[in-house]
Amino acid sequence: MNTAATSDDLSQRAQMLQRVSAVLACPECRQVLEQRELDANHWLQCAACGYRTPWSNDQLNLGGFPDDVADGDWLNRAKQAAKKRFGRYYPLAIELLSPICMTSFRREFLRRFDAQTQLVCDLGSGTSSYDDQVLCIDGSAYESVHITANLKQLPLRDESIDGILSIAVLEHVPDPDKHVAEMHRVLRSDGQVCCYVPFMQGYHASPHDYHRFTVSGLRVLFQAFEIELVEVGAGPTSALLWMLQEWLALAFSLGSRRLYQLIMPLTWILSPLKYLDLLLGRHAEASVTAAGIYVIAHKR
Repeated sequence: MNTAATSDDLSQRAQMLQRVSAVLACPECRQVLEQRELDANHWLQCAACGYRTPWSNDQLNLGGFPDDVADGDWLNRAKQAAKKRFGRYYPLAIELLSPICMTSFRREFLRRFDAQTQLVCDLGSGTSSYDDQVLCIDGSAYESVHITANLKQLPLRDESIDGILSIAVLEHVPDPDKHVAEMHRVLRSDGQVCCYVPFMQGYHASPHDYHRFTVSGLRVLFQAFEIELVEVGAGPTSALLWMLQEWLALAFSLGSRRLYQLIMPLTWILSPLKYLDLLLGRHAEASVTAAGIYVIAHKR
């Protein structure tokens, strides 16, 4: 965690964690987790199975990736180095340098909720934090994450969340059906989910990469929900640019993995071309070669 966090940041995080403590569930048996004082220490403990973990006003550890899994991937190591270099500006740097131009659907979705009375969760949030009032859960202990957890067995009670945001996560889990079932379980009746997934994108393990999704495939995946819409989240220029950058790094690296890793950042100079998707992404046939698509659905 970032030791340079301000007192206001820590206060906001503490308030969020105290708020969410009322809906936490044991990651082992899904029974109620309660705050308890034991041996002068503050714990979260499950009375049913005995599971316990230290309470923190900064970040709760309720599972997640083992450190050696996250550190074993070169892309993840590169991200860690970039985060140290850019600090809180890392998400902005990624926004500018990435070949992907997403539409404004994330912010528009969050505006549907009253942050003071409704609980919205970003599952697989990574380094992103769209709003201080959004609960961030991830498998890795990034600075912006409130709770580290296994996304296949969320440490949340049934029907406890009003909204779920999931951005570029399902491709990284081996069994997306189980993850979507967990979304359905923790959402309240008529709760809403917004889920973005890749379609035409290159392999990007962080730490793993398993799936790609079509419009029809996304509808099947969320068939237990009432689907409001499925639309393009990142257009065809983003897809083409991703492939072009990868191709250029391959073509000029002369078979060397080390040279490939050195050349790849140089291709980011082409990234501004992605903003052509502000026009092309609106085309009626853009979903045929879109970089990514998203669904907004309601729990029945």
